[in-house]
Amino acid sequence: MEGTGGADIVLVYFIGTFGMVLLAGAIFFFFVTYQKRLLKKELELNLVKAEQQEEILKNTVQAQEKERRRIARDLHDEVGAMLSVVKLNLGRIEKNVEPGKPKDLTAETKTYLNDTITQVRRISRALLPPSLEKLGLFFALEELSNWVNKSDELKIETRLIGNQFRFENGKELAVFRVVQEILNNAIKHSGATTIELITQFSNQKVAIVVRDNGKGFDLDEKMQTGLGLKNLESRTEIVGAAFKLKSAPGKGTTAILYLNTKSEQ
Repeated sequence: MEGTGGADIVLVYFIGTFGMVLLAGAIFFFFVTYQKRLLKKELELNLVKAEQQEEILKNTVQAQEKERRRIARDLHDEVGAMLSVVKLNLGRIEKNVEPGKPKDLTAETKTYLNDTITQVRRISRALLPPSLEKLGLFFALEELSNWVNKSDELKIETRLIGNQFRFENGKELAVFRVVQEILNNAIKHSGATTIELITQFSNQKVAIVVRDNGKGFDLDEKMQTGLGLKNLESRTEIVGAAFKLKSAPGKGTTAILYLNTKSEQ
């Protein structure tokens, strides 16, 4: 009997231990499964957030372009036309006044008006470059560079490699805007005297290199704090382009934009 009682105790102990192991295994399995579900939900949530942010950015860019078109039309059609009429009237006054101070004042005013009309045209073209729609990406970038070169503050040297081809209008405009923003940043912050702008067309691929001889910056530090650089990356991602930036203090900055347009053909 004693032997049987000892065997029963061992059996109970074994069953209890086995049950505890099973329970521990079940708890562990539940915990792992629960963690996987949490991770899956978190990844799904992050994906939804990323898609929402991309959609918000797309809508923002579209709204900006719509507003730019409206302002460009207003500047060209209304403000530009009004300034031209004022210039014509001043010309008539200048012909009918006697030589002397009034005539000199009229001539001086005409000079100011000419400068104002030039600035209005420059702003209008920057907002909505007609050459982009009519002649294509490279010629629009070349025109933009020529306007900057007129200031004599720095020199933008443009170069075309390959034969230009046209691609989807929205993507052409998006690429133009990105390069325009890169140039604006270089003009404002780099302290450069020369900017090299290379546009290459090859096998339905577009590559653009913007290289300046400015003061450069710490890239890692700038990427953490520079909202403008993140916006550039986001804009390029929207059109399916790749964007890379190279810079170091005292070594200038190089921006590279690459777009495969095959899907658009």
